[in-house]
Amino acid sequence: MKILLLSCICLGMLHSQALTLNDILENSEQKELITKAITQEGLALESKNLADTETDPLTFNQSLARANSIGISGYEHEISVSKEFKLGDIQNLEQKQNRLNNEAHLLEQEKHLISFDNRLKNLYHQYCLDVVFVSSYQEAYNQFTILYAKKEKAFKHDEIAKTELLQLKFELNRLEMELENLQRKQQSAKTLLLSLTSLNSAEPLSCQDTYPIVQELHLENNAFQLSQEAHDKRIQSTQAGLDRYTKKLESVEVSMGYAKELETDIYKIGVSIPLNFSSNKSEYERASLMHQSSAISLQNEQQIANKQYQVRELASRLSQNFQNIEAQKQNINHYTNNLLPLIKKSYNYGESSVIEYLSSQQKLYTLQQELLEKQKGYYVTLFQLYSLSEIKEIK
Repeated sequence: MKILLLSCICLGMLHSQALTLNDILENSEQKELITKAITQEGLALESKNLADTETDPLTFNQSLARANSIGISGYEHEISVSKEFKLGDIQNLEQKQNRLNNEAHLLEQEKHLISFDNRLKNLYHQYCLDVVFVSSYQEAYNQFTILYAKKEKAFKHDEIAKTELLQLKFELNRLEMELENLQRKQQSAKTLLLSLTSLNSAEPLSCQDTYPIVQELHLENNAFQLSQEAHDKRIQSTQAGLDRYTKKLESVEVSMGYAKELETDIYKIGVSIPLNFSSNKSEYERASLMHQSSAISLQNEQQIANKQYQVRELASRLSQNFQNIEAQKQNINHYTNNLLPLIKKSYNYGESSVIEYLSSQQKLYTLQQELLEKQKGYYVTLFQLYSLSEIKEIK
């Protein structure tokens, strides 16, 4: 009893150490690189924004001249500095306009993170399906090994012909080679998945947290959330631009200088103010921003409508995949519970040949392989749908 209890504890510890889907998502190296790249791009865009909206540096001017006249002659020189200052919140509005556009761009970059997460989820589910299929194939191989051992004894007692035993032996070898091939594919799928993470490839995978295969999905209300947030920020950006071009006075340039003309000292102070009312530039800028705002809204509406159509198309394909999977399961159940026992019984009683029996077993394998491909296709479509919906996390 103690040994049994200890074994259960050990198995429980091994199971608890198995890597889950969340472990894989949280330890993805490429996802971390994408996140860092987006962060660095954001910093670069913000620095560029500050540089573009900064006023020009202080301007220093110096000149030297010589004056020659009948009564007096000598050198003249002049030194002056000038600087432009933006009035009110002009500079803040310009920075806000650019910053909102940059934030919209960065939001759209986050779609790459969602797509990569769903790529990992798909690889995880593909591997877990392989695990189930290999386990089923292993069981079939074990049962066939038992059958072959019985037939080998029967041959020794001259109960079956050598040709029948050879055919069974050939099938056993084929099953063994196919099993080894499936195990290699399973290991390759696991290696590929974990190569995208920092996790140890020797660690087992849980496969207890896969998404169920269902006919209908109820997507969350925040579908296309990133696209909508990016659209809202672009609209806010145009509004900041409109506020910026409503200002009557935008900037002022102040200059100071000193000049010496022969024997005379001259001190200068100047102010230069652009008079916006004397030009239509601000009106044209506002008109451009209003048209841009309308274009952004119309483009967003068209893009969302197109994505909604694609989501409905994928959802319809998913429903068809579900129905095909259920129909395939029913075919396998009917074949396994009704037809296959009759063929096996007929073979055991010598009423059918070994070829008929082996063909029935291969038929079952074909049906199971078709089911596997249908299930894999289901998950491919499922995670395409999740990526297109732009939902960050789906449980």
